[in-house]
Amino acid sequence: MEQKNNEYITKGPILNALVKLSLPIMIGQLIQTFYNLADTLWVGRLGKEALAAVSISFPIVFLMISLGVGLTIAGTALIAQNKGAGKDEEVDKILAQLISFVGILSVILSAIGFIFSEQFIIWMGAEANIIADAAGYLRIIFVGIPAMFIFFIFAAALRGIGDTITPLKMTLFSVVLNVILDPLLIFGIGPFPYMGVRGAAVATVIARAVATVYAMIVLISGEKNLQFKLKYLKLDFKIIKNVIRIGIPSSVQQSMLSLSQIAMTSIVAAFGTATLAAYGIGNRIISIATMLIMGISTATTTMVGQNIGAGEKERSENIAKTSLLLTFGALTALGILVFIIPNQLISAFNRESNVLLHGFSYLRITALFYGIMGVRMVVNGIFRGAGKTSTTMILSIIAFVVLRIPLSYILSNALEWNQTGIWWGIAASDAIGAIVSLAWLKLSNWSENVLIDKENEDIEIA
Repeated sequence: MEQKNNEYITKGPILNALVKLSLPIMIGQLIQTFYNLADTLWVGRLGKEALAAVSISFPIVFLMISLGVGLTIAGTALIAQNKGAGKDEEVDKILAQLISFVGILSVILSAIGFIFSEQFIIWMGAEANIIADAAGYLRIIFVGIPAMFIFFIFAAALRGIGDTITPLKMTLFSVVLNVILDPLLIFGIGPFPYMGVRGAAVATVIARAVATVYAMIVLISGEKNLQFKLKYLKLDFKIIKNVIRIGIPSSVQQSMLSLSQIAMTSIVAAFGTATLAAYGIGNRIISIATMLIMGISTATTTMVGQNIGAGEKERSENIAKTSLLLTFGALTALGILVFIIPNQLISAFNRESNVLLHGFSYLRITALFYGIMGVRMVVNGIFRGAGKTSTTMILSIIAFVVLRIPLSYILSNALEWNQTGIWWGIAASDAIGAIVSLAWLKLSNWSENVLIDKENEDIEIA
């Protein structure tokens, strides 16, 4: 968010400020989910095998992306600090270093993914009938990783100088292009070839590549008070060290979440293609709720961070309470809606009887825990605002690695609850994880003795 007129963050009605900060973030996050939602919707028309192929590929892609996300977040912080200090030339240098370093990293990850795509799918426990489609889809997505990472840098750099509108517009453009290309390439409409599952991947890569080309034109032109200069491309290890140091907590947390998703997908895949397809559809629906939570959580991070920095301890605590109540209420209401119409939601993606059966069960069991899931995520946002990123990493590991994976496996296999055991494992991990998070928040001194200096505050809330 731009900070020209940000007094409402540290003064005035808390709820109004939360909503004002949250809405643009929610819109951006919701737009981003349409990449996966569009793929799932159109691929679902090809049948459960095609849908399962996309579903089993997603956690692997997310793992690769997570390794770069933390580094681009670090770029936002570094650019914001130097822009605030009036060091425009240093800003351009950091931008070039980000493109150089993250660009090299993305090419390496892309090559690894392309070469080992089929092996990754096999390790995930995919059934033989979906391996070819899943590997083909994954291989094409990996080809597009460098373009994706460059766009991440573009968005992160613009956020650092206070421009959040341009990345939002470009994300919207690329999503619309992706939605248009999906049916054309998947089904071979008109002059376009029939590509099936691979068409969804090609559509996504093209849409991201077009957005990235625009981003590079903007960066080279310097029209946004930010310019990409070739003379700064040679790696400067002092800057790279700072990028790595600041980005490690986010990268580690995201990577751990990705690995837990891979483990969960493997557990689900053992119960067959229909269960895997239902799991993929359910996760796409849940991702909409997650994006709403992330909007409030990110706004909470900004408000808590700035109010602690301003010495407003009591207001910081009131912000935390308001955010938790707002999230719990809004997400519980959404969960009730999903609980009422699960079949309608699942059938929008796939109408096969077994997919409907397992998808119905998944949504019904987890829907009433949406509010609890939101509480856990907002607590993470509170801790990030207070500068305690190691705490958020630990809480996330507890929720996903310590709780979700073992509970899902034990309930589904050891207790022989089958698919229902997986769904209850997910719901239980959210509930227990939220209780642990709230207890940690209550017992810690998160609103005290956390602000070291303005530089660190900027790093945490970027």
